[in-house]
Amino acid sequence: MLLKVKYGPRIDYRFCDGCKICYDDCPMDVFGWDDEKRMPTVAYPYECHFCGICELGCPKIAIDVELPIHAKVDVGIYPEK
Repeated sequence: MLLKVKYGPRIDYRFCDGCKICYDDCPMDVFGWDDEKRMPTVAYPYECHFCGICELGCPKIAIDVELPIHAKVDVGIYPEK
């Protein structure tokens, strides 16, 4: 069963060039690899520790790491009403 989560890394495939940096550098192995499309996938978003290595290392700025709501509240970012 796949777990649908609303946080973790998001890849914007309009910008991704398949360089594999996110796949190779992620310390938590959040990313998978689609051999057919030659592109990374977010295989295990629930294992993301929000370190930002993928987001900071992406040369095409194609990754955005979405924090879960509890992490946002911890740093003072509150949901809009």
